[in-house]
Amino acid sequence: MTMANGELGAIMRYPVKGLRGVEMASATVDAQNMLSDDRRYVLATSASLGQGGLAGWARKRNFLQLVNTPKLAELGIDYDDATTTLTIARNGRAICKGNLEDAMGRTVIEDFLTAFLKNDVAGSPKIMSVPGTHFGDSEPPYISLLNRDSIKDFGDRIASQYVDPMRFRGNFLVDGLPAWSELEWAENQTITIGDVPFRMIHPITRCKATTINPDTAQSDINVPVLLRKGMNHLFMGVYLEATGTGTLKAGDKITVG
Repeated sequence: MTMANGELGAIMRYPVKGLRGVEMASATVDAQNMLSDDRRYVLATSASLGQGGLAGWARKRNFLQLVNTPKLAELGIDYDDATTTLTIARNGRAICKGNLEDAMGRTVIEDFLTAFLKNDVAGSPKIMSVPGTHFGDSEPPYISLLNRDSIKDFGDRIASQYVDPMRFRGNFLVDGLPAWSELEWAENQTITIGDVPFRMIHPITRCKATTINPDTAQSDINVPVLLRKGMNHLFMGVYLEATGTGTLKAGDKITVG
């Protein structure tokens, strides 16, 4: 038996790992794949990546991200997937833009980041990618789902302040599910969003990167400690694997069965 439990409130992707996400009006989902262009690019230096370079998927500790470079939270972005053009903004004003598949375009972005992060990282940041590779936190191409009612409950009862869902960098932000009910989904259970089926993988364990306020770049809420004290676990959100293909949009119903 199946039942509709909620709806898809927003779809997010993060073209450059470590930078802000971009909301999508709709997304085409392919089986056993992440969202198109999600975590397609990474920021690294020779110091962070080492001399071996980047030949395939690598763990997030190799890249610049909020947990090691919180100043990145000060930057806003826009991204045009048709031209792979990234625009970086600060304080609401566009600073620079470039085509990430073009050497000149990458250089424009990299030169800005080198100046912006000159006191925060060793070496010059480089934008890197590997054809056919997405740099999620795990090598399998999982898609993350956040229950906004869980985040609200965490903020209201445990953190005693507003907690921005953007701290958790989810792909699917879901409304209408009972708080924390996503943690009750069984491994391999089918979760259908719109007409697209997904397989439940496991809850997402949260690290200290979530302590960074996505608006101020300051560490202001110790999310892992509060989750442990308030919920006796470190989970916020779940990983899903797409097992079918289709197009999703905000408002699509979620069916758990």
